[in-house]
Amino acid sequence: MKRLYKSLIILACVSLTLISCVNDLNTEPLSENTLTPEKAWENPNSYAQFLAKIYAGFSLSGNEGPAGSPDMNAPDQGEATFLRSYWNLQQLGTDEVIGAWDNETLRGLQFNQWNSSNSFILLNYSRTYLNIAYANEFLRETTEEKLNARNVSQEMKTKINAMRSETRALRAMAYYFLMDLYGNVPFIPEEAGVGAYLPEQKDRAFFFSWIESELKAIDGQLPNNSKSNYGKINNPTVWMLLAKMYLNAEVYINQNKYTDCLTYLNKVVSAGYVLEPEYKNIFVADNHLSNEIIYSFVFDGVRATTYGGTTFLLAASYKSDMNPMDNFGFSQAWSGIRSKETLSDQFAAGDKRAMFWKQDRTRETTQWSDFNQGWSVVKFSNKNKDGSNGSNNVFADMDFPLFRLADAYLMYAEAVLRGGSGGSISQAVAYVNQIRTRANVALIGDSALTLDFILNERSRELYWEGHRRNDLIRFGKFTKGYNWPWKNGVYGGTPNIDDKFKLYPIPATEISANPNLKQNPGY
Repeated sequence: MKRLYKSLIILACVSLTLISCVNDLNTEPLSENTLTPEKAWENPNSYAQFLAKIYAGFSLSGNEGPAGSPDMNAPDQGEATFLRSYWNLQQLGTDEVIGAWDNETLRGLQFNQWNSSNSFILLNYSRTYLNIAYANEFLRETTEEKLNARNVSQEMKTKINAMRSETRALRAMAYYFLMDLYGNVPFIPEEAGVGAYLPEQKDRAFFFSWIESELKAIDGQLPNNSKSNYGKINNPTVWMLLAKMYLNAEVYINQNKYTDCLTYLNKVVSAGYVLEPEYKNIFVADNHLSNEIIYSFVFDGVRATTYGGTTFLLAASYKSDMNPMDNFGFSQAWSGIRSKETLSDQFAAGDKRAMFWKQDRTRETTQWSDFNQGWSVVKFSNKNKDGSNGSNNVFADMDFPLFRLADAYLMYAEAVLRGGSGGSISQAVAYVNQIRTRANVALIGDSALTLDFILNERSRELYWEGHRRNDLIRFGKFTKGYNWPWKNGVYGGTPNIDDKFKLYPIPATEISANPNLKQNPGY
């Protein structure tokens, strides 16, 4: 059974709604029987329940699956989940995916023509700040002073302090996503409390330093690699977050941090993770058993259901002619997203990572709205490793691997090539060849390990896992000098687009609501 605080607990004491980051929540109890915050925190179970809510904020839409008791308003609660909006922002505007659904919001994303009114940009921004608001509330309610006032035992304090470390890590991760996607964003200190508040905007230099200090402060206070803690933030997750920041430091703060990146990657690769023997088994219903996954967003077909998350990734990838129930253990087929030819052309013959459905499909995507144009991606499945079906054929069991060992290996190779100390070309080649051995493709020698090779290998290994936009920006190929189908809204593409698209805009509603905010250049 998956070990995540994944069953959503209804916290009757707190209902957070995000409007310009935080709105006024001061209300009066309706009766003496109403569960107030003060009464709720007297229950020792409330602390674990609230932490569960923070975790669930990255996977689910509300307190009742798949779409009931929502955390925030949205016409489609599946779209209001963090992973679905985050995946769309990191993948749709790249060379890996094309969508068939004809609406202005998705067209704007996949044609690299979005603006500050794009609904997915607002949904992702709002959901991420809502998760930060949950984390801040937990930290405010678990100070030493408040725990003493409640006469919390020392044994319970020790447990709560461990939860505080997890909460700080989850909050730092949320700010990392915001820094990466939007650049200069509001910062909400936990001391601000719950109520009407217009936060100040901070730049990437502030957030880089703040996230770094938060993660370093809790390093060593979290669990190590252990199946008993699957789905929870652990020390290797913190190391991967730091390594990601350092790998992208030249983008974020115009500083070379590749040596720091290697320092933490060396810790990750020494933490006991191993490559999954079969690539396809990283993306199946029981992938929580994989020894390669460092951290994942957890889903469950019975107890953690949503129309976002991995249910979206499976259903949107399938069409009924693929017989998804028999082939993938899934009854939903939305005919939404498939591969661009720039992705399908990446793979050599026999590469086990090339998981495509080609029957009755064309390689070319000359008609973007025709699902039959472009190979269907069948990387994600609701079958278990042994071929049996998952627990539910409507909602996915598959967890989304945010961080895994193969990514760390490729990051190591890139950091070495970019001049970082603490690694070697020979070790980098060895790591890459472990990945390629599993993929059943030719091994490489030292001379073949180049940055261009790494960018392409990252696509072959990590496609559709939420890395591509970030990778293309870091390699200087997102807005300049690289073309793909439908870039800038035409099939032939446009190699060069405005550099403003390296960042998403602050949502227009936020700019209107908070005079402290300044819009990103060009929007």
